[in-house]
Amino acid sequence: MKWLESIATKAEQSALQHKWSKGLMRCPRCEKPPAHAPKDTNTIFRCASCGFEAFPDAWTPAVDGIRKGKPDEIPATTRIRREKYGPRDCVWHIPASGKFGFFFYFGLIWTTFTAIMAGFFVFASEKENGPDQAWFLVLFFAVFFAVGIGCLYVAVRNKYALHRITVSRDRVAFRRELLGKVTQKSLLTSEVTVVEQNVFYQQNYQPVYGIEIRGNRRKIRFGTTLDEAEKAWLVADLQRCIFGTDAIESFVESTAFPSPQNSAINAQDSFDFLLPAPVRGLWILGLAFAVLGLGGLIFAGYQMQNFFSFGAKDEPWFARVFDLIFSAFSIIPLIVGVAFTVVGAIVFMKSRPNGDRQMRIEGEATQVFLRSYQRGVIVKEQAFSRTAIKGVIASRSGHMNNQEIKQIALIIDNKRIVLTRATAGSVADAWVEEVNRSLGVETHSA
Repeated sequence: MKWLESIATKAEQSALQHKWSKGLMRCPRCEKPPAHAPKDTNTIFRCASCGFEAFPDAWTPAVDGIRKGKPDEIPATTRIRREKYGPRDCVWHIPASGKFGFFFYFGLIWTTFTAIMAGFFVFASEKENGPDQAWFLVLFFAVFFAVGIGCLYVAVRNKYALHRITVSRDRVAFRRELLGKVTQKSLLTSEVTVVEQNVFYQQNYQPVYGIEIRGNRRKIRFGTTLDEAEKAWLVADLQRCIFGTDAIESFVESTAFPSPQNSAINAQDSFDFLLPAPVRGLWILGLAFAVLGLGGLIFAGYQMQNFFSFGAKDEPWFARVFDLIFSAFSIIPLIVGVAFTVVGAIVFMKSRPNGDRQMRIEGEATQVFLRSYQRGVIVKEQAFSRTAIKGVIASRSGHMNNQEIKQIALIIDNKRIVLTRATAGSVADAWVEEVNRSLGVETHSA
């Protein structure tokens, strides 16, 4: 199944290349656009303006629509109330917006249309084919009802919810009160990695930004109803209270690759490390997605047979027209089935267990080896000069159950070789730090 993994890798690289070719990327340090797009996403790229060097996927998407604020420049029109108890101890009270917003009208139209369509199709199917097939339609339309009801809930939350963010030296706490119901989340201050504006959804083809406080295992998201000035100020104020310094410098440091020239760590003459295993259970999720996708494809194929057999049945014309229309709707489960199958297969391939095969990175005085073992026997080996190796790096590749997932790569000269793609973030960081210590380089993780 290497062809499937190759397709997934090429798709990821093509998407990144598209962002670069459209001028949608910025240098993390100077925030200027690159002079040209990189030819290879696995080669270190240098900013012509400030000299910052990192792999292309460590650069940041353009944020031309995001204002930058200063901690002490509180917007004159804001209704947010800040209580400051110390340099890094603050409480922000965010009142309700008083507006339903876009989601109310979208959810109302969506739910009304779904109710009309569901009533028509369920009634017609029960009358034509009996109750045995009608139950499936009920389950099918339940998904659409859930989307509409979810939008209405978000609209009510936008209008009536009260928020409070509390930052202390130990904890970042978030409290939401909606119609008497209180929801609370918290992160350890030491575990917070990023505070930034992020795209939460799109409205009229324009991104809508909210505030995201992201930790190693979970995140806090809020603030889509705030105006641009409030978001910019609140992000800057949160960054100062949580990090104590400008978060941009922290990010620039984290995305840079290991630098042995500036390292004072003594390298070890020999070492041997087993590559960490993928996140437990992730392959099951991928397999489940693939099975659901195949089920959708089978159902779509079964329904579409009526589309191609129109006119062959001995039944009233209106019943045949109904079959034709209903069969045309099967394009929806067809598209969903293809998407679920492809995504599930890719996730499964990236995180599947290796069985009795082990991957190890082994070092000697002048060389470093990547070796695959099966039942104690070397079945594959790659050798590299030790002077060409700059270290290993862990970079973010996704999230699962509020847990950060990272990929690990070995850096050879200005290139990288991906070793693992779906390792738990904390496990990847610890492994990378240990291997780099043996190589004699300082560790940075993106």
